Amino acid sequence: MTFLILYWLMPELIKPLTLVTLPFLFITTFLIPLLSISMLRVLGSISSLKLENRQERIMPFSFVSIFYGMTTYLFVVKIQVNETIAIILVSTTILILVLTAITFWVKISIHAAAISGVVGYFLVFGLKSPNSHALYPLLVLILAAGIVMSARLQLNAHSPKEILAGTITGLGICFNILYWFV
Repeated sequence: MTFLILYWLMPELIKPLTLVTLPFLFITTFLIPLLSISMLRVLGSISSLKLENRQERIMPFSFVSIFYGMTTYLFVVKIQVNETIAIILVSTTILILVLTAITFWVKISIHAAAISGVVGYFLVFGLKSPNSHALYPLLVLILAAGIVMSARLQLNAHSPKEILAGTITGLGICFNILYWFV
């Protein structure tokens, strides 16, 4: 989602990514993790795709961490994307690794962390490039974050504490890494 918004509004930030490479990024960061989690469900390693049980989250999150790590390596080292894209990929991978590590001890809202991380990226774009087109996506993302977090509460998927922890983790990691390294 982040790269699609950037491609649409700020394409100069994500060169050399194009409409040809964006689907590959989608496949490696969304479809393959989704398929692997689905396979874990079919094989009985997890009881539900909702991953409500903290212990059941560890294996799928570990797989997703590996997929993101491989994708980051491929795009940063092999394709040699620009610095902004590299830092977004690295910080997202770090976020996923941190969330996976946290999951060994406590349940945390991955949804809140993910949407807050994207908010963090666009907040940096808005702060560092005030004339960019980051304001409108940022406002929409903040609204989307509120909807996602409210939905997680409404569904009783997480407690307010788990959502707050996810929000702070996602926003903190993604904002700070992008802010200080770009």
